[in-house]
Amino acid sequence: MRKTKAEAEQTRQHLLNAALEVFYRVGVTRASLNEIAQEAGVTRGALYWHFKNKEDLFAALFEQKHAIFVSLLNDDVLDETEDAWTHLRHSLHELLRVLSQDEQQRKFCSVMNLKCERTETNQTITELVLRYHASSRAQIIRAMKLSVQQGKLPVQTDIEAAALYLESSLVGLIIMWISEPERFDLSATAKRVIDTNMLILQNGLLNE
Repeated sequence: MRKTKAEAEQTRQHLLNAALEVFYRVGVTRASLNEIAQEAGVTRGALYWHFKNKEDLFAALFEQKHAIFVSLLNDDVLDETEDAWTHLRHSLHELLRVLSQDEQQRKFCSVMNLKCERTETNQTITELVLRYHASSRAQIIRAMKLSVQQGKLPVQTDIEAAALYLESSLVGLIIMWISEPERFDLSATAKRVIDTNMLILQNGLLNE
């Protein structure tokens, strides 16, 4: 019997969930389509009906999970009349809060930062990892440029350096938490780190 559209979509989602579990467990390079199909409880034929290869499956998982991060950092609603600096602070707070509470997002973040080996044979996956980091960086940079225009950041602020400073502190904190989640409360700690680092930037201390 031919599957309904809803059943096909359910199978596809099972495969995406299974892929995340396998990527998280063994890493992207070592993960096999057989293992992913078994994890999802489907045949390889069913997997190939939805995805042509591992790269295609990884890309679909990336688009789904990364969309959540992008929506949390979304600055498209900003215009010159809104407080971009406060918007950025609240967005970063919410991003880390969601990460601390959503197990699937935590696993996805772990895969992207720790379990996604860069090799000559997985160029497609490598490009997605770079895009993962570049998209959040671009949104931070845009918010900072608006903040300078609005007088929330000093005019002499080196935007690229400031974005790198803020991004690297958060990525480092996230990786530490992923490696040792019992060590500290990510949401509470991240809020203090974000507020402190944004105050440093606002006071121009990075420019000295």
